[in-house]
Amino acid sequence: MPETKIKQQVYSYKIELDIRRDAWNWYITCNNHNISHGVDFSQKIPIEIISKIKDKSEGEANEFIIPFLEQKYIKDKEEINQFTSQVKNDYAHKFSLACQKIVELTGKPLYRNDFTTFITTAPRAPYRYISGYTWLPIGWFDPIKTFMHELLHFQFIHYWRMIPKSEVNKLSNEQFEYLKESLTVILDDDLRPIIQMPDKGYEKHKDLRQELHVFWKENKDFDKLVIFGLGILSKYTN
Repeated sequence: MPETKIKQQVYSYKIELDIRRDAWNWYITCNNHNISHGVDFSQKIPIEIISKIKDKSEGEANEFIIPFLEQKYIKDKEEINQFTSQVKNDYAHKFSLACQKIVELTGKPLYRNDFTTFITTAPRAPYRYISGYTWLPIGWFDPIKTFMHELLHFQFIHYWRMIPKSEVNKLSNEQFEYLKESLTVILDDDLRPIIQMPDKGYEKHKDLRQELHVFWKENKDFDKLVIFGLGILSKYTN
């Protein structure tokens, strides 16, 4: 990748267990947003819980979810506290390095400097680009890897998808999501000590990721990787 001089930024983060944010994740996981890239995350939730949430308004569902979570926080207090401490320790040592690495990989300054990670007891990790929010499920290995995965999405949305004249802007939602998730293949390289294992992504995108990875290893230029990905995307999305 060509050397890009980018002014050093100062990054900040918050890690929170917020019952309302957690409840929202339970709600979308059990309803129409539960299937992502070929994976049905609601299958990881007992059917008796899904039946209390699915096909209800968010307000109605929260009449069950909030008391359910209040009890869960008591019952699983030790596990939640242990995981939260692990995440805070991981971020304390690696957060700034992770941000700097994404800047280096994409060749762009971070689109924002402050981020919030919500600890969640639901088995799904959504994100909110506009707010810099990520959700991290209890028990997920290598929290910084999850953050870097989402941060790479944020960069791609901001610098490529949101630019009106960009070819990425012209993609359908399905095509964009396919390419966005596949581009995290650049996190499959050895990025220790920041992350401990490859990103791997979703099985659905395996073949496209393989092609992208070969190109990336030869070029290490994210702009060129995006152009290359656009050129071969139709093989996988038509």
